[in-house]
Amino acid sequence: MKPVERVLVIDDDATVIFLTKRMLSGLGIDGGVHIAHNGLEGLERIREAAEQGLLPQLVLLDIKMPVMDGFAFLEELAKLNLNLTETKVVLLTSSQSPWDKERAAKSQADALLYKPLTKETLRSILM
Repeated sequence: MKPVERVLVIDDDATVIFLTKRMLSGLGIDGGVHIAHNGLEGLERIREAAEQGLLPQLVLLDIKMPVMDGFAFLEELAKLNLNLTETKVVLLTSSQSPWDKERAAKSQADALLYKPLTKETLRSILM
């Protein structure tokens, strides 16, 4: 994977967004961080990025959100038929539900990580 310059954070928690942006900034990723507060907004950001030929290289996707959750986002993303070979999708959750773990394992996401996200964990997924 090329060095990550474009990240899409999809999360409804303002604190998580703030902390994630700070961690990304500390890892040298500033200008390429985009935010969506639910899956529906995330799809819109993906469509805009695709039109510009600048798809995110990393999507940090919360599982539990209002309007459209992370799993519904993944289903709708698949329908867009975009070339996402350079995009890593990482699901984020604080849920300990076995059902969520199983559903995440069956999804097209690259990984499932537990909140709170740490700088070390974030660094490891950027590599």
